[in-house]
Amino acid sequence: MKVGIIGRTNVGKSTLFKAMTMEDVEIADRPFTTIDPNRGIAYVKVNCPDKEFGIKCNPHNAPCINGIRYVPFELIDVAGLIKGASKGKGLGNKFLTDAMEADALIQVIDISGKTNENGENAENYDPAEDLKMVREELTAWISGLIRKTRVRSNEDLAGAIFKELSGLRFKYETIKEGIKRFSVRDLDNSNLEDFIGYLLDSDKRMIVACNKMDITENLEGKLKTLKSEFKYDFVPCSAGAELTLREAEKHGFISYNGKDLEIIKDMNPQQRSALEVIKGIFRRFNGTGVDLLIDTLIFKIMNWKVVFPVMDEKKLTDSQGRVLPDAYLMDESATPRD
Repeated sequence: MKVGIIGRTNVGKSTLFKAMTMEDVEIADRPFTTIDPNRGIAYVKVNCPDKEFGIKCNPHNAPCINGIRYVPFELIDVAGLIKGASKGKGLGNKFLTDAMEADALIQVIDISGKTNENGENAENYDPAEDLKMVREELTAWISGLIRKTRVRSNEDLAGAIFKELSGLRFKYETIKEGIKRFSVRDLDNSNLEDFIGYLLDSDKRMIVACNKMDITENLEGKLKTLKSEFKYDFVPCSAGAELTLREAEKHGFISYNGKDLEIIKDMNPQQRSALEVIKGIFRRFNGTGVDLLIDTLIFKIMNWKVVFPVMDEKKLTDSQGRVLPDAYLMDESATPRD
């Protein structure tokens, strides 16, 4: 399963990516820090079933820490999008192609409104404009591809469009249903935009990460306004706070599992002062919002499930005798054969 992080420039995409993966990426307060997509492994946390069965697991692909299994999924940090990308502006088609590689999307916005559409410092910029812009650019780009479709005399429209969009991971069944639902009979149909919206909503489901919640005035009011205008799930978060905690954990200063944190190693005054600021954010918002973001996308929006494949159903072991070694995310409709 692949999840893509998208959004315009300078909203904290790479910070969120690093906080979720701890991969080394370039993070800077300027447009186009990311040119090629960063790729890494992120994790969703679930209770390990070993206690339920009274056994001890032997983790392989999914680490088990204090009874919590860290189930992996691929994460892609896509280059920042700007208005006009569908026409080749900025990194244009590269962004759009990379974004469509994902099964699900996280759009990061700066909920504080302190950066504008160009990633420059601003005051009270409306993040709704970013949501509109990304949707418009994706729609315009896909529309351009669809209009290039060549339908042969013995070929149905759904099959032709499916071939044209083959690299974008849209399902044939979704395309066929969309054509029927919006009465798309030709490539210049007036309902084409609604048809593309249906494809995106069905096969590229998205959650919105409202980043920089800790420096946002009237956060609840801004969230309420966005929810009234868009049908997405909005999760406030602080990627910077999460990254600071993950770095502190990495260097052994704290114990941190996304829900609880504890200082376990002495720090110098500067380090302790910085951590106290982050702890204040943590207490104020009951976390950094990053775990909630992941859980909401994986389990609520995508309806993915965690499976623990085994060869011996009685001993819960694989072919090498390891107990519950692996855990994978699968589509809700997946069968044991999958």
